[in-house]
Amino acid sequence: MASGPTNSDRSDSGHAPEIVGLVPAAGRATRLAPIPCSKELLPVGFQSAREGADRRPKPVSQYLLERMRLAGASKAFFIARPGKWDIADYYGNGSRLGLHLAYLHVGAPWGPPFTLSQATPFIGDADVVFGFPDILIDPPDSFTPLLQRMAETGADVVLGLFDCRKDEPGDVVQTDPSGRLTGLETKEERPVRPDRYTCWMFAVWRASFTRFMTEHCKALAVEAEAMVQRAPGAPAPEWPVGAIIAAAMREGLHVNSVFFESGRFLDVGTPAGITAAAAFPGVWNGLDEPAADPGMTGTVARDDTMTAGT
Repeated sequence: MASGPTNSDRSDSGHAPEIVGLVPAAGRATRLAPIPCSKELLPVGFQSAREGADRRPKPVSQYLLERMRLAGASKAFFIARPGKWDIADYYGNGSRLGLHLAYLHVGAPWGPPFTLSQATPFIGDADVVFGFPDILIDPPDSFTPLLQRMAETGADVVLGLFDCRKDEPGDVVQTDPSGRLTGLETKEERPVRPDRYTCWMFAVWRASFTRFMTEHCKALAVEAEAMVQRAPGAPAPEWPVGAIIAAAMREGLHVNSVFFESGRFLDVGTPAGITAAAAFPGVWNGLDEPAADPGMTGTVARDDTMTAGT
């Protein structure tokens, strides 16, 4: 059982750990298929161009990368399944976004937590900022309050919470008055939802949770392989990230939250979401006066790329 940060969650120099972004990119975009590119590169609005054309399309995952950079992340990992090489072709080493980007290959096929665990050997004791690349979030600087809450409370994980409608499927979250989570039911558990409920959309966590997730996924992998052997023709088992967070709570890890009362989110992984994205805060239509692009530092170019795999 573990709770709160430990001495091993500090760097060797005694300073706060670096901040690293994790971006799962193993999905197959079944809600949109067929599409001509990885869904992480779907154009959502425009961005200013420093050279050539006055504007160019902006891929949906760039909004997440910019949020990570605003929170102090210096590097981020895309963890992708084979065949999604267009992501690395587009972003390269991340220099034009002011980030160091690297690319990992998906290992075990049992869901997003296993995808994220591929990064464990590469991030050490870093604090993690995590989000889904096809979900837009307002406000843009939304990771920073979570990192502040984690520092204030000593939490192992902090979730970004939003008000959701019944027709917006998400994990159902309960908290105490201080913001500490007291319950989390994943959408895969098909919880009974009231007309309005609280869900989470992104997270930050310490090395303590990275270690927990990695070890928990090892145990779940054994369970998954046994399930496949018992029923070879059945759908492969998968676990969502929320299931690992709920398991961490049961083991005594501290999961806290920040509720964005006026915040907004939008799932762009559906045709309706793509249509609605044009009106989402921070999405430039390419015609009006553009807002500053947080994290944009240069021009689109093919640059050297670091790719790692296991």
